[in-house]
Amino acid sequence: MFTVMFTAMMLCAAEEAPPRATITIDPQRGLGKVNPLIFGSNLLAYQRHGPEYQDRGAGIWDPVARRPVPEMLAFARDIRMTTTRWPGGCETHNYDWRKTVGPLDQRPKQQFGLPEFLRFSHEIGAVPVLTVADYFGDESFAADLVEYCNAPNDGANPNGGTDYAKIRAADGHSEPWNVVWFEYGNETDHGNHQGKVFSAEEYARRYMKYQAAMKAVDPRIKLGAVFFNSRPDPRGELPNWTRTVLQVAGKQIDFAIHHAYVPGYYKNDDPPSIARDLFAACLASHDQWVWHYQKLAEQMTQITGRRDIPLAITEFNGHFVQEKPVPYRHCLGNALVNAELLRVLVRPDLAFACAHYWEFANEYWGMVKGYQPPYVFRPNYQPFLLYARHFGDTLVQADVQCPAYDTDGGWGVQPARGAAAEFRVEPDDLLPVGDWTISPVNGVEQSQRDGVLSVEIKTDERLNYYHAKRTMPAQPRCGYLVTAEVRTEGLKGERRAQIQVGDSRGWLATQSASLSDQTRSEQWTALEASYVTLADAKAIEIVARRLECSGTGRLWFRNVRVRRFTPKNFGSVPYLGVVASRDSRTGRIAVMITNRHLDSPMRTTIRVPGAKLAEAWSMVGPAIDATNEDKPDTVRIEPTPVQVTDGEVRLTLPKHSFTAVVVR
Repeated sequence: MFTVMFTAMMLCAAEEAPPRATITIDPQRGLGKVNPLIFGSNLLAYQRHGPEYQDRGAGIWDPVARRPVPEMLAFARDIRMTTTRWPGGCETHNYDWRKTVGPLDQRPKQQFGLPEFLRFSHEIGAVPVLTVADYFGDESFAADLVEYCNAPNDGANPNGGTDYAKIRAADGHSEPWNVVWFEYGNETDHGNHQGKVFSAEEYARRYMKYQAAMKAVDPRIKLGAVFFNSRPDPRGELPNWTRTVLQVAGKQIDFAIHHAYVPGYYKNDDPPSIARDLFAACLASHDQWVWHYQKLAEQMTQITGRRDIPLAITEFNGHFVQEKPVPYRHCLGNALVNAELLRVLVRPDLAFACAHYWEFANEYWGMVKGYQPPYVFRPNYQPFLLYARHFGDTLVQADVQCPAYDTDGGWGVQPARGAAAEFRVEPDDLLPVGDWTISPVNGVEQSQRDGVLSVEIKTDERLNYYHAKRTMPAQPRCGYLVTAEVRTEGLKGERRAQIQVGDSRGWLATQSASLSDQTRSEQWTALEASYVTLADAKAIEIVARRLECSGTGRLWFRNVRVRRFTPKNFGSVPYLGVVASRDSRTGRIAVMITNRHLDSPMRTTIRVPGAKLAEAWSMVGPAIDATNEDKPDTVRIEPTPVQVTDGEVRLTLPKHSFTAVVVR
């Protein structure tokens, strides 16, 4: 992952006549069935965050009436939420599901628990996915969960101990729920935020124990294994965590889990004008995600010899963690980012098992806002609504001719400009001979000898270690690949050793840096981080790192090397992102189109043999960073005029919009 500021180079100015585009649909050229389970969402059931989550499930449950909130049921049905995930995110690390079942008077602080989640899922016809705690309990604890969900209420008690099928029946559902999909953990690589962390090998071996115990209760269940949440890498290399999990457990995992978050944007002090450059880059990510998942599938096969490992994207969204000038996570631009990711997820050739938007209601990311009427549909709700209303069950060929734009990428997006080019790294080491620059820090002893940096952390207080650096001159908008060998000894706490490369002005000044994988190994381990400099960069710094956490231990760093690289370039970005489908029952064609042009509408002709009638609806807003936080209909869906003549559908796509066109 690397971050780089950029200027998007638009080819058509707003004051000129709208550019033209042609889309040609071949309804007879089917590309495969669309998996309906990619239109899922996360539902939250935190155990430590107050009654809004513990009792109300972030607004979907009425604890007084003891039923799902009718409006929320309707909203979920309207977007055809086909699969649901529970209990939600990093809360899962230490989640005790047993406290969420049984009589309500025995769980007064968990009125929305597992039976309530399963009831909500059942009432909207969604397939549930249950995440099992990774840092709490053991394999028997997980097998009991399967027993609660799936064992007949006949006294057999297949896992021994408590008869959980009997408890389920007392909770109001005598028949088994027949839950199939389970995950072992959530983003397990980063630890449980309380000082405990597994290595990839530990995790993989625990996965196999959990899988065996859970399948002993019900052999039909599928257990997912957690991959590292990498963004599209300049070379498509697997992170160490993912590679190790595949090497240890890959021959028997039921499915793999990845979370898709692009971009990574965290600043509150950038001017509003940044939105143009930011979203022009973000909207270039579609082809990069396709390439990323193709490379991932290839490497899974290379390591395991298997071609049948499906991938579940159990969280996806744009990772905008800020509030000013507006919360970009709730703006039109992010809704377009998610519409483009849906265009990746519907591809049958990528064989996704399921996907879940993060997340449905309220909290920080919810697509629906409100605990009571009037509810607000944030822009991210609207692409799901257009897909639910109009998209068919079979993907068909769609060819696009339209203008394109260039971007240098940034915020987790690779460059996309001009002609496509592959990643290339130069052989020469550019790092000048010299020592680490060491800054003193309480509770840490630092020294260097014969090119080896030694760091001993003696304090158990929380510490963010970044106090040894190497600095070198650098060119603007240039790629640098940093490698180093790192080892540790007696390292406690959830964070491990790693290297960082970034702008020499520092993270606080630029928020521009890249981190390597982490290691806790006592053997010398090769780590690397790739970084592309900012447009005004003059130098970079290589930093010995251990992210903020508690825990003592020793770290060593040696053989630091810096080489220049040319990033993978995906080529200029077509302004229109298009996917088309056919409904096998009615034969109607649906064309979903993202107009990524931030300044201009697009005069578009869609060629469909035999087209006689057409309708279109567009998600529109006054600006790419428009939200519904203050005025609920700022970003909205509205009809778009169309004309049909001799098998051609003509319409003008609004600027920065997402449009569904239905052709009969």
